[in-house]
Amino acid sequence: MKHLEENNETYLSHLKFAWTAAFHMIISSCFFLAHGLVPLIPIPKLFNLGRMSQRMRKWDTYTQIRKLR
Repeated sequence: MKHLEENNETYLSHLKFAWTAAFHMIISSCFFLAHGLVPLIPIPKLFNLGRMSQRMRKWDTYTQIRKLR
């Protein structure tokens, strides 16, 4: 597949990366939706905006580096 070749990834490494990112974003979104409805529900530090921002920067750096390999 062209996309995998352009990003120097195998199918399984791509699947793992994409699913990990999706899982974290889905869980974070669920906490934010619940918190929006019931503000007393706290957002765990693992899924707050600061932590998600750090994680997304890390993922972005990874995507830039793998193209250079």
